[in-house]
Amino acid sequence: MGDTRRAAQDAFARFVRDAVDAASDERGWSITEVAARSGVGRSTVFRWLSGDWQHHPELPKVRAFCATLDLPLGAALRALTPLAYDSSAPAVPAADPAAEVLLMAVRDRLVDPRTTAAEREHILTVLRRLGRHRSSRAS
Repeated sequence: MGDTRRAAQDAFARFVRDAVDAASDERGWSITEVAARSGVGRSTVFRWLSGDWQHHPELPKVRAFCATLDLPLGAALRALTPLAYDSSAPAVPAADPAAEVLLMAVRDRLVDPRTTAAEREHILTVLRRLGRHRSSRAS
């Protein structure tokens, strides 16, 4: 149980770090500004960043954090509920956490009923193009 909890803390800390870094890069927001705009206490954001929390983050705070930064709530929830480790499953190479967050955001965008048909088709077109693209290393 402790390993699963630690995995959730680490995964959520990475999710929050990526979100805060993106807010800084794209919007020029500091951690203090992210906290103020989301209504989540600054100390709470710092606890999330360090993975130092005793109780699961409160859903309303996670929802406000995600809404403020235009992040899919599902991505945060997936970080908070990592799958139990199955030793019989084949080892899968670890993916870049930032790429994982982006992939989850794209998936959430595709299934979001607020996404227009034109936006959905644009996303699918780009994904198809990327899926067909061969890197120079594959040759």
